[in-house]
Amino acid sequence: MSVDKYIEKHLNQKVLSSKSIGTGLFSAYKVKLENGESVFIKYQSQANNELINEGRELQLLGKTVHTPKVLGSCEHSLILEWVESTNNPNTQLQLQLQLGVQLGKLHQQKSKYFGFEFDNKIGQTPQYNAVGKNIANWTDFYWQYRLLFQIELARKNGYLNNKDFSDLLKIESTMPKLLNNNIKPVLLHGDLWSGNFISSKKYPYFIDTASYYGHSEVDL
Repeated sequence: MSVDKYIEKHLNQKVLSSKSIGTGLFSAYKVKLENGESVFIKYQSQANNELINEGRELQLLGKTVHTPKVLGSCEHSLILEWVESTNNPNTQLQLQLQLGVQLGKLHQQKSKYFGFEFDNKIGQTPQYNAVGKNIANWTDFYWQYRLLFQIELARKNGYLNNKDFSDLLKIESTMPKLLNNNIKPVLLHGDLWSGNFISSKKYPYFIDTASYYGHSEVDL
């Protein structure tokens, strides 16, 4: 099915025109509809749940902060409202302040456990989120599902020799001394950098999430 057909299926609107926008991981388009409105669509030919889950993350974050409204999603596509960005230097400081305030509100959303209800990706790298494990200690989660995963991935891909690998494994014994046991799981964007939010005329929008419940400093 073509990109146009997915849009027409989800929105019941004819596509007048579409413009390719390079985002890297997915095909992406700005699409003008017959009602005069524009939407943003991510598309992939291979069927999986990645775009469905991204839509779920945006909807979850959107309960607290500004995210593009999810108009439709399936195994091939994610359709979002179009957010017109602005680079007005006179409003950048205000938007940055708003971004900080929104991030603070996001981090007020808490959970009993670290991780998430599904795995996702950060960039092209799988991000495993201890689905169903009920981990209540940040040290345990951060070691097993973030640091150890990266160490083992580096070794698998030939970036670590045996000595370096063994030395890095020693980090585990030092972590309880470095991380406070009182750290509580809060909702994270998960991949926050300057390319993953849009500054509109009124306020910033969070996009391209890799969300889970973790230490708030991850987003900082």
